[in-house]
Amino acid sequence: MNRMLLALVFSATLAAQTHAITNARIVPVTAPVIEHGNVIIRDGKIAAVGSKVAVPVGANKIDATGLSVYPGWVDAYTSVGLSEIPSVRGSVDTAELGPFNPQAMAWIAVNPHSEMVRTARVNGITTALVAPSGGIISGIASAVNLFGNYPNEMTLLPNVGVIINIPSIHRRARRGFSEGVAITPEAQSARVAEETAKLKNYLREAKAYAEMKARLGNNRHANDDVALDAMVPVMRGERLAIFPADHFRDIRAAIELAAEFGLKPVIAGGADAWKVADLLKQKNVPVLYTEVLSLPRTPEDPYDAPFATPGALRKAGVKFAIASGSSEDVRNLPYRAAVAAAYGLEQNDALKAITLWPAELLGIADRVGSVETGKLANLLVSKGDPLDVRAEIKYVFVEGKLVPLESRNTELYQKFIR
Repeated sequence: MNRMLLALVFSATLAAQTHAITNARIVPVTAPVIEHGNVIIRDGKIAAVGSKVAVPVGANKIDATGLSVYPGWVDAYTSVGLSEIPSVRGSVDTAELGPFNPQAMAWIAVNPHSEMVRTARVNGITTALVAPSGGIISGIASAVNLFGNYPNEMTLLPNVGVIINIPSIHRRARRGFSEGVAITPEAQSARVAEETAKLKNYLREAKAYAEMKARLGNNRHANDDVALDAMVPVMRGERLAIFPADHFRDIRAAIELAAEFGLKPVIAGGADAWKVADLLKQKNVPVLYTEVLSLPRTPEDPYDAPFATPGALRKAGVKFAIASGSSEDVRNLPYRAAVAAAYGLEQNDALKAITLWPAELLGIADRVGSVETGKLANLLVSKGDPLDVRAEIKYVFVEGKLVPLESRNTELYQKFIR
């Protein structure tokens, strides 16, 4: 009797862990479209994909006739889960006190039950880079999946890179946090010079510390510095140095600083990236571009510069990904890609810019970013082209788990539609 019960429990567990999406149009991203095929999900991963894949006995079947399977969207630069209501400071956990906090890891502060997470997930965003802000060195950005009860259950790669803010006179003040005090250009320049000197001194110290750790064999010692320990993989080029920068002068400054200290730079934001595309290509510096839906930064810029920048970067041979750069607007990531496609970026490249390319830039392409056997089953199933606002997301999987397509938005819609 006990054996029968165990067999039933095992069978139920297997059925719960195995899904078969059948009769679907499959868009792998890394391979040609499969017009009529099956995707088998087992133990959180894609077990098989193709036109002649058999459906396992006992699998949960999803008939996807007339539907398409895509990899889940990857938002490569966000504060989702760290910031709930920007105007309510108690709901914002993006920054630590002090100018240098490289040891602060973003994934620890993620709120798995954030409404922003639920809202993003409903629209097919399954993975995000959560990045801290504030100070000169803000902390460590982490790649997370947008499903789980606890932050550690969500974390894909805890240490993607360190956020380094280039001191600048060009950075726009955050809305709602201005002190309302006018600062003269001379005072701004003096502040930037002082902060730049502090940053370079800190990076020199971090470089010397990394060299010392190499000589000592990376073993733990009583005089280890937690903050400088976090800088070691960045100073060795093993992890990214992520520079939030929009103005072309700040982008140049970030590239020069990275070259001086042997860092592996990535530009986040990149509003003026089109102005320095040749330099970005020459130095092989990627861009996590967040400004597709922004206005031109100056009256002299073309009206469509923000929309057309991804196409310009692609033409110049610059590696890039399209990102939201926010918490509350993550759900619109596919429509950012769609706008870029309308202004010069090829449709297939627009799709890659929110799937495969961000996964590659963040170092997680072995697990997400395409529909391939062995990767995590982070998938969306849609009726229509999911880059079109008229499409319907029918199913979303995160690590093989079928995610409830509910959010505060859908709940309010159902409540008031009657």
